[in-house]
Amino acid sequence: SLGVVTCGSVVKLLNTRHNVRLHSHDVRYGSGSGQQSVTGVTSVDDSNSYWRIRGKSATVCERGTPIKCGQPIRLTHVNTGRNLHSHHFTSPLSGNQLLCKVIL
Repeated sequence: SLGVVTCGSVVKLLNTRHNVRLHSHDVRYGSGSGQQSVTGVTSVDDSNSYWRIRGKSATVCERGTPIKCGQPIRLTHVNTGRNLHSHHFTSPLSGNQLLCKVIL
């Protein structure tokens, strides 16, 4: 049985189709949004793949409170403290635009 995801939980997010984990580190894109780069990695032991579950901006999400299905959340990178963002910019590496949906 799967455990409950709560506010304050630290998770690794796995793309099961491609077997890669959501990864980031303190490197910024030199074009586009100019924000911190986010990629997928295959390493299970990668320390830059941890994300903290938080409530959406300006919303109180008490630590330990279960996340409800469909509830808006923020994902904050544990090592850098930066939030995961989406923008209308294409990747400077692939030319693709990132579209993602996280199902907890």
